[in-house]
Amino acid sequence: MRNKIAAIFNLVEDDEKLRPLTKRRPIASLPFACRYRLIDFPFSSLYNAEAVSAALFISESGHSLYDHIRSGATWGLDSITGGGVFTHSQIRLKTKITEHKYSDSYYEDHYKYVTSSKAEYILLMGSSMLANIQIKSLVNYHNDKNSDVTIAYKNIPRDSLREDTVYDKYNFDEDKTEKVTSISPLSESTFDSKLVPVGIEVMVINKKTFLDYLQKAREGNLCVSVKSFAQLALADEDKVYGYKYTGYLKAIEDIQSYFEANMEMLNEDHFNALFYRADPVLTRSKNSAPTFYGPDAQIHNSQLANDCEVYGEVTNSLLFRRVNIAKGARVENSIIMQNSYVEEGATLKYVILDKHVYVKKGAHLEGTPDNPIVIGKNEIVEGNGTL
Repeated sequence: MRNKIAAIFNLVEDDEKLRPLTKRRPIASLPFACRYRLIDFPFSSLYNAEAVSAALFISESGHSLYDHIRSGATWGLDSITGGGVFTHSQIRLKTKITEHKYSDSYYEDHYKYVTSSKAEYILLMGSSMLANIQIKSLVNYHNDKNSDVTIAYKNIPRDSLREDTVYDKYNFDEDKTEKVTSISPLSESTFDSKLVPVGIEVMVINKKTFLDYLQKAREGNLCVSVKSFAQLALADEDKVYGYKYTGYLKAIEDIQSYFEANMEMLNEDHFNALFYRADPVLTRSKNSAPTFYGPDAQIHNSQLANDCEVYGEVTNSLLFRRVNIAKGARVENSIIMQNSYVEEGATLKYVILDKHVYVKKGAHLEGTPDNPIVIGKNEIVEGNGTL
């Protein structure tokens, strides 16, 4: 399947409810499970499908994403035969400049990328749906159905997402052929535990059909996204089929869902469902020393990356690389990101520390499972808990 798939990542998701974690990074760059970033999961799906190129359209600055992806070699995207990672940043800024209209260059960049590729299929994806989807199976299903557009979905409880969620519900024909007849806002559905088919921001579409929709999107000033292209297909009465995904899924739409997704990785069933049920998940390797545990360190049901130093107590928590927990410090139900330091006597419960946060001696921070405390990057937490 190599060279048959060209991927377009629509990374302009609304990140307001994830601030301050997204103040200096897109959702795709959010750290996850001690050593990964969210972009690793769709990129790994591309690798396992033997795709060789991807185009990223980023809402603001993409510095953190570029630093992580580099040449794309980890995911096989550095091929000299038409491959590569093509980045386009500041989409949100360019839209504001042109009075809420997408600039001509926005559509031209998509057109140039697709027409220059040797791909037969275009894959549209986002980054805020945490999943491990097998793209080969999706493309095979697309061909078996002789579909114009195939969009992935999963049946999940309505109340597992926010009441005001931005995600959509797919409605199917009554013949149970998985043919999509309409798309409706999920926020209009009854907020209960009933399963509903929710789109997971993944679409496969034939190259020529994509270019036709791209022109219509340009004429209608539409975002190049799964939702807008699916609506264009339905308006044209083209064949739109749904591909049922049954693996692990978590919508990262606010701080609480991000916190829950990380905490679920402490559950062996959830961890295996995401990382081992389908194809392997790849990330850029960083070789460093193993984590050191002091003689009085106590670790309970936690994940720790390499190069940490732990002298205190860590319970039900995730520690990223180069984190230092001093003797007498206690960390419970928390996420501590790279290069953070917690001094002796400090206590953290239901807390998210972004990178390079320094917590001073005796500080006490305690959130709740529904409302964890978030400390932004490079902050210093004083002993009395103030920043």
